[in-house]
Amino acid sequence: MRMISAVTISVLLGAATLAQEFPWEPFERRTLEEVMSITTKAFRADDSMFLANDQLESKVEVVFTGKDRRISEARKTFIRMWFGTLRADQKDMAELYEREYLYKEGEKEYWLATQKPITKYFEKELKPGDKMDLYLISIGAYRSEGAIECVLLVEEFQKPAAR
Repeated sequence: MRMISAVTISVLLGAATLAQEFPWEPFERRTLEEVMSITTKAFRADDSMFLANDQLESKVEVVFTGKDRRISEARKTFIRMWFGTLRADQKDMAELYEREYLYKEGEKEYWLATQKPITKYFEKELKPGDKMDLYLISIGAYRSEGAIECVLLVEEFQKPAAR
């Protein structure tokens, strides 16, 4: 009987671990420019903000710069609002986004909110100039001083396989 219980517990713990793995499948290969364009097109002329229900899961190849900064209060408020409104069961997730990291795609630079748990691996696995794949979602946009600010959240990363 104890053997069966131990096996059952092991199977359940293993299943729980597998269930928590990152969902790689829905992320479609795009460029940051494409993601920004799609998000901006969804922003109507009379909008002050829009909260995206379609997260536009994207996998983008960028260059890591190693630079980071604190997220602006306006962006942090938008992230909290998105989680609180559209992902109320996950509203605490907003607190995982404290910093933005600077990434390059071609000659363009993008500051993107990056989930804190993955940033602890940056120092161990990356150096400035390294290529990486970002797995990100678009949660919408808001108007700031006449400009449209798209808000993308980096959920995960991988170093591309050697080609």
